[in-house]
Amino acid sequence: MKSWSVLALSLVAMLVLACTPTPPPATPTSTPVATTPTATVSPSPTPTAEPTPTPTPSPTATPSPTATPDAPDDPRPEAEIMILAPGPGSRVISPVRVAGIADPTFEQTLVVRIVLADGTEVALVPTMIEAMLGERGPFEVEIELDFDLEAQAFIQVYDVSARDGGIVALDSVGVMLAPEAPEEIVSVAPYRQQVALLSPSTADTVAGGVAEIEAFGWAGFEQTLVVEVQDEMGEVVGTVPVTLSGDLGEAVPFSAEVPYTVVASGPGRIAIRDISPAFGGDAFVTSVEVTLAP
Repeated sequence: MKSWSVLALSLVAMLVLACTPTPPPATPTSTPVATTPTATVSPSPTPTAEPTPTPTPSPTATPSPTATPDAPDDPRPEAEIMILAPGPGSRVISPVRVAGIADPTFEQTLVVRIVLADGTEVALVPTMIEAMLGERGPFEVEIELDFDLEAQAFIQVYDVSARDGGIVALDSVGVMLAPEAPEEIVSVAPYRQQVALLSPSTADTVAGGVAEIEAFGWAGFEQTLVVEVQDEMGEVVGTVPVTLSGDLGEAVPFSAEVPYTVVASGPGRIAIRDISPAFGGDAFVTSVEVTLAP
């Protein structure tokens, strides 16, 4: 009996278990994983080659025109007569002040002359070199003028030979004469002789009827100078024009052969002149005293 009871209970338990619905299997919950956002990489643009700039050449500076520099072997000394005031192109009023430096002359005397472009002489006065006899030194003079209109003029300063009264050295400057202010004086630095007469030298004897000249310098009008042979009285006994080969204002070496005629030996002079077409007179003169023979 007891065995049946146990069996019956076991059956009941099995029935109960069979009737109890079986729960569905648990769906495993996945642990959320932090998702790192994936950056969207934009495609790198293909670099466009920059056009290579064409280099622009630097402009070449055009040199300003300048005065021709003296050659390293330039044999010309300082001007034997040097006009330092007024300078070229100055506008001057009365009294006209003329000043400069000069080599020694006979009794240290110079002559200052002012002439208009048409050749009219408006002043002729002496002045003295302020130095001991035989020494180079300064000179200065003031010249009173009476004129009503502006006019182009030339100031000449020269040395006169005690032997024959001829001009042995001369320098000049072009200015504008004005009846009233303002006065405009152009400054001038010391400068070299326009032409140096290298041969013959002082006291040389020139003979044979042809004077052979060696010189170094520059010319004004049309690059032309005049070379003269003068006798004891200052008369011209031989002359030739010389055209220089350099550029305008450029000092260059040059030579000349000047035929001359004299009947006896005696003092003479070789002179080189630069004649201005503006007033028909000398713009420059240099010379050397020689013995002139047939």
